[in-house]
Amino acid sequence: MLELGDGKMHDKSRARSGWQRHVACFLIPFAAQFFVPTSALADRPPNVIVIFTDDQGYNDLGCYGSAHIRTPRLDQMAAEGLRLTSFYAQPVCGVSRAALMTGCYPIRVAEPDNVKRLHTVLHPREWTMAEMFQQAGYATAMIGKWHLGLRDGQGVAGYRADTMPNAQGFDEYFGTPAFNGARVFVNDSPFRSPLVRNQEVVRAAVHSWDDITAEYTAEALRWIEAHREESFFLYLAHNMPHIPLGASDQFRGKSEYGPYGDAIEEIDWSCGQIFQRLKELQLDDQTLVIFTSDNGPWIETTQAMKPNGRPFIPRDHSGTADPLRGWKMSAWEGGSRVPCLIRWPGKIPAGSVSDEILATLDLLPTFAQLAGCELPPDLQLDGSNATDFLLGRTATSPREEYLYYAGCLLTGVRVGRWKLVLPRRANPPGTGWWGRMLEAVPSMQLFDLDSDPGERTNVAGQHPDVVERLLQHIDSAREELGDIDRIGKGARSVDDAERRLEASGSAGQSPNVPNATATTVPAAPLEPVGNLRFTFEDRDWQGWRTIEGDLQHALTDRRNLPNHKSHPFNKQGDWFLFTGNQRDRDVGNDRLTGVLASPTFILRGGRMRFLVGGGQGKLTYVALVDSEGRELRTASGTNGPQLKQVDWDVQEWIGKQVAMRIVDRSQGGWGHVTFDDFSCDGELVEPPAANSRTSD
Repeated sequence: MLELGDGKMHDKSRARSGWQRHVACFLIPFAAQFFVPTSALADRPPNVIVIFTDDQGYNDLGCYGSAHIRTPRLDQMAAEGLRLTSFYAQPVCGVSRAALMTGCYPIRVAEPDNVKRLHTVLHPREWTMAEMFQQAGYATAMIGKWHLGLRDGQGVAGYRADTMPNAQGFDEYFGTPAFNGARVFVNDSPFRSPLVRNQEVVRAAVHSWDDITAEYTAEALRWIEAHREESFFLYLAHNMPHIPLGASDQFRGKSEYGPYGDAIEEIDWSCGQIFQRLKELQLDDQTLVIFTSDNGPWIETTQAMKPNGRPFIPRDHSGTADPLRGWKMSAWEGGSRVPCLIRWPGKIPAGSVSDEILATLDLLPTFAQLAGCELPPDLQLDGSNATDFLLGRTATSPREEYLYYAGCLLTGVRVGRWKLVLPRRANPPGTGWWGRMLEAVPSMQLFDLDSDPGERTNVAGQHPDVVERLLQHIDSAREELGDIDRIGKGARSVDDAERRLEASGSAGQSPNVPNATATTVPAAPLEPVGNLRFTFEDRDWQGWRTIEGDLQHALTDRRNLPNHKSHPFNKQGDWFLFTGNQRDRDVGNDRLTGVLASPTFILRGGRMRFLVGGGQGKLTYVALVDSEGRELRTASGTNGPQLKQVDWDVQEWIGKQVAMRIVDRSQGGWGHVTFDDFSCDGELVEPPAANSRTSD
């Protein structure tokens, strides 16, 4: 694993100045009037606009074959520029944005605390596309969905400031820190996204997404006009068409495809507004515009697409990847192969169509070339400079291969027309909630994507030489980048911590990360280590109470989480504590936060044992506290449904008054704590009431 700098965290200004020692940008300052003279425009590098939609399918534009969604402005963009038919992003939102911003596969990039998350969080020391433009003298702005920040419960909207857009190269930012929701309708969930401008929350909770596309469009038009006299980079990352959907009055109910079509057709209108404004400002010929999506469509008509699963997303609320197989989160083509249109009048040949492989990974080095900015010589990228290909100087893309990663799990590779799919089990360990969309592949599969884009016919037996050649690419990727069970030599590290996966495997921890303090236990009673026990059986709180927040329903006998029925809680007996439990509801709620406290007891022995599960971060944990509430020891969960056994040496506090606390201050993924079967030698200071059972 490679270390960046001295391997220690430091602030962004220092990191940026460090990178600047390696960056030489060749730009000449200029002065301009309202309409910049053509000669002056020709002497400056191009403006760049990246329009990034959320969960839009490969088929969901007229120029890609949709017969039910009207996109005349984007169809015109294709006619005036380049349409790519083998363009790749990544299969899920967060990792896709990381690849775009860094030019790297997300498994390579450094993350805070060296945790590889299902939605990548860029370490503040990572060098982004926006910082490249910023250092090249561009004005930079990000409008829309970021989804690369780290929740800490303290920064703006609860996100750590040095992981947000203003600290990652954007002069201005307006949008949502993460997604707009994860249910079909806003009221299906208590989650409400904030809307943020730079370092200020301007709307604490968005209750309707009907106006978001129009709002982002107005922001974009305003910003373009304000920066018309200088080179600019605008990253417009629409929340649509991610559920819950929204469309303004002008578009709602107008599309043949229903609410999803309404959202796409409004995005098409938005693009038309931007092209019109560029022409009005005489910037059209000086502006490179790219339109693409972060991943394939979120098709999940039943939970995990199980034949008899609970109904989830109606078909008119998600898109189509035809003729490709699969959808968002899948390892098939429909998961990461997306529409891509590129337009630069007078530079990119109009009406061009290419099936050459290209990816969002390639945009950063390409933009650096166009901006006249040298890349840091010690920075390893996975993207290639595609300038000559885009400008029509060559018909061949610089990208030879594309690697299919599901988080940190390598699932396959494409080289030219051939795609090799590696064997895997269903819902592979280490892939978390993503894994529900990864079905089993029992043996090696090879597809000819030129003749079989739907990946229906396995031809591995007919082409053993091709399989062997592609396996060499797999071996090289594992060595350089890594896999679910190994760390690549080129994977970057900053913080002094062993790499671990946010998502545990089916055994409660990732298969490649040892955890010396945790043992996965079966659903059988633990051997107690003392006389004092909290087992919560017979629905008995045993003196535990809520001292902060809204956790009065935390005592539960539920068997599993709805999305993880194949991995039931390995609780001891029937009852245990779960901070995400809701009364009379099968679905858990990670938005619930608070603190639970045990009765105070005098510690008489030197050992403690208990089970803990749920979140693995700094905001979800179990603590031993002294009589003044100071935390003496802490333990967190597995980022999964499985509880792990924790054994503590507590000899130094023998004879002291102590208590256990369960702390849940997280509202994100695995934002809860599970706890069961505590034991130690101890004496309660005040015995619990004779009947401390719940009454609800």
